[in-house]
Amino acid sequence: MSAAMLVTRLAASATILALVGCGDDPTPAPALDAGADVSATGMDAAAKVDVPSGADVVDPCDPRRRLRDGGLIDPDPSCPLPNLIPVIDRVQIQTRSFAPGSCEVLEGCTMPGRRRLLRFDLITPNIGAGDLYLGPPVINNRPDGRFEFGACHMHYHFRGYADYRLMSMSGDAEVARGHKQSFCLLDSARYMGMGRAVSSREVYTCVDQGIHAGWFDLYDRALDCQYIDITDVPPGRYRVRARINELRGLTESNYDDNEVFREVEIPASDPPASNDPTEACAADAEGTARDCGWVVDRALACTPGTRVTVGCNAACGAGTCAGNPALRVCAGDGPCIHANAVAESDDACGTSCPSVSFMCPLFRNRYTVMTGGSRAGSAYECHLEASEARP
Repeated sequence: MSAAMLVTRLAASATILALVGCGDDPTPAPALDAGADVSATGMDAAAKVDVPSGADVVDPCDPRRRLRDGGLIDPDPSCPLPNLIPVIDRVQIQTRSFAPGSCEVLEGCTMPGRRRLLRFDLITPNIGAGDLYLGPPVINNRPDGRFEFGACHMHYHFRGYADYRLMSMSGDAEVARGHKQSFCLLDSARYMGMGRAVSSREVYTCVDQGIHAGWFDLYDRALDCQYIDITDVPPGRYRVRARINELRGLTESNYDDNEVFREVEIPASDPPASNDPTEACAADAEGTARDCGWVVDRALACTPGTRVTVGCNAACGAGTCAGNPALRVCAGDGPCIHANAVAESDDACGTSCPSVSFMCPLFRNRYTVMTGGSRAGSAYECHLEASEARP
């Protein structure tokens, strides 16, 4: 007898957010919507992008209408514009060593040897009325000059998207400077609480970049180069400053909210090691058995007695991925360590994309999905789908 399938679509995201304005203290951000929907977007080649032509898009203000052979045309000034804001969250202080040939040294993020790092998430919601649209990094085999190809990480970044500085508490002295970050801008998940309906359909990926109105892009603290090197900074209180779109290369409805500050305390010694698997790894680590460098996607309910399948693997029939992600499933709500995992996957169905099957946990009939790069810190995309099969 064939199994009856109950399908739920998910968006890859972190669930802990703080909305920060230009003041010092964060305030709780709106919760993410558990009903976020992910469409299956082809992830196999940056030069081959399924973008509708102008005749295929009904909305005259859909930014994808602007895609033409060889690049983008200017937007219609009468159409709604995006508005990006930066959010700093989940600060972590860490000491680790870097080899001279590591990607982070070669890309100018840090120096060889033992270095102290101030890590944090940067979340950039699009709270404007229109989509931010960058388009494909490569169109008809011609690279777009706004993007740079990271030879170590093997994908395209939008140049100079974010700038990080560590400032004195008075804000008039720069104490340390971060690597000028280039981002792959995409729809990570919906950013709720904006007082209006938000589209449930994910649109943009690293292959066709942008941020949907009402969605956010996440750069997790565990990613390579997502930090400020504070090796020579004395202990004390400081302010982290993050600016996005500083040169206004992206058209927005408001540029006055593109800067954010977050107070931080730098102690004389690093905090003791924790068992939090979402903290960045203090050394090179690979595979699913590690207990660091994971991102919480979200917790979901399931039906007792059913077999649940979760994955971002088109070859296995659910979801899509880019790069080399890994996946861990935990019982109940929240992250878990390797010893307590319900299921884990690195590669599946003959590909580098993960997929797992497991029985619905008896504990509250809920489970939490975590994702991460197969190598901790590496960039990846994991656009998940989940299903339940009844016997």
